[in-house]
Amino acid sequence: MVLASTLEYALLGLLRQQAQSGYDLRKVFATTPMRHFSDSPGSIYPALQRLEKRGWVSSSEEKNDARKRRVFSPTRAGTGALIAWLEGPVSREDVIWRLDETLLRFAFLDANVKRPVTLHFVEQFERELAAYVRELEEHEKAFAPDARRSTGYLAFKSGVESYQARLEWLRRVRKQFLEVVR
Repeated sequence: MVLASTLEYALLGLLRQQAQSGYDLRKVFATTPMRHFSDSPGSIYPALQRLEKRGWVSSSEEKNDARKRRVFSPTRAGTGALIAWLEGPVSREDVIWRLDETLLRFAFLDANVKRPVTLHFVEQFERELAAYVRELEEHEKAFAPDARRSTGYLAFKSGVESYQARLEWLRRVRKQFLEVVR
């Protein structure tokens, strides 16, 4: 199995929605909540070239444009790679170290997999996140009462509360999905 970067999977996900040029993709990254990806031509175009070399996207020139835009579309192999990435298990490491990537996977699920697969993803995500929240809550008990006013503790507490909020959100999402699947 070929491993791709998160940027490459983001590009594949966007191209599954509609064929686009490198410039179009750069605009998406510059003007949407996906702006944490670089919209630099030095990032986007080499990633598209890697995807094309790998056989995951194909490109064609639009003749009716004076600039001869090159438009990219996912191939069957690229679609398969994207779906395999989306359907992959959610691990403890995903929750701790790759939370943004895990949310990106979630964002692309509906357009690419059936709802039961999405529900399974949400259940795994919730289970792993709940386990990590429990671990953090146990760790919090180790702080001495006088340390609970320190900036270190307050920063730790901020992280715990953000994970707790994400967990509550996941529980609502799962409940919403269960209502739809029934």
